[in-house]
Amino acid sequence: MKPAKVSLLRRLLHSLKHVDCNIAKHFLTTLKIVKFLFVFMVFTPISSIYAEDVYQNFEELRNIEDPSDYGIVTKETGSPVLILAIHGGGIEGGTSEIARELSKEYSMYLFEGLQSSGNAVLHITSTQFDEPQALKMTGSHEYVISLHGYADKDQQIEVGGTDRVRAADLVEKLQHAGLPAILLSTDHPHAGVSPNNIANQSKTGLSIQLEMSTGFRRSLFGVFSLKSRSVTQNERFYDFTEVISRFLKSNY
Repeated sequence: MKPAKVSLLRRLLHSLKHVDCNIAKHFLTTLKIVKFLFVFMVFTPISSIYAEDVYQNFEELRNIEDPSDYGIVTKETGSPVLILAIHGGGIEGGTSEIARELSKEYSMYLFEGLQSSGNAVLHITSTQFDEPQALKMTGSHEYVISLHGYADKDQQIEVGGTDRVRAADLVEKLQHAGLPAILLSTDHPHAGVSPNNIANQSKTGLSIQLEMSTGFRRSLFGVFSLKSRSVTQNERFYDFTEVISRFLKSNY
């Protein structure tokens, strides 16, 4: 899960949305705001208008965002395995649907962006994701399968995590099924091996992390939209999730 690229301009607009009008009018008229934004866009170098996540933890997000813009879905099955998707819904599209399919026999945690657009603002990187229910669930399970997406039109499944032996086995099984999987080295940015990563805060500290490119995730659905993904899952979607389901059943 590559940290969301959210422009500073967008962050500014997002902040202005929450400023009390009675305060704002004492500082800037609407015209001044428009002029400021125009100057900002024209004179700020492109290389400097991108930043990391808007929110550094869940408390910040909860204090600003409308509760209707995101959702948390949990399921406890008593299994040792937790299927985790902290960037579900419209944040990293397709991860929620994959998680739901894989969790038929396993516990599940989803944090989902539910807005019609602009869900990237809800992205909190794995090493800082501290939503209380997520922490509780990871801490009560032995193993975590963490699902993420990254922006790339090519089709790729990058497999990382701290459970290196099982991760390598999963890559072999995915490749044998004709799926574009590779095992990441532990120093890769998507490897997901930091002890601060929420996926590694289980009882054993063992995780497998799947980073799926946009191109691959799109290939799993007939229509790749927030409303349509749940009803347009195609044959490749079920081939992919079946490989992982068989792997989970034989390894945990």
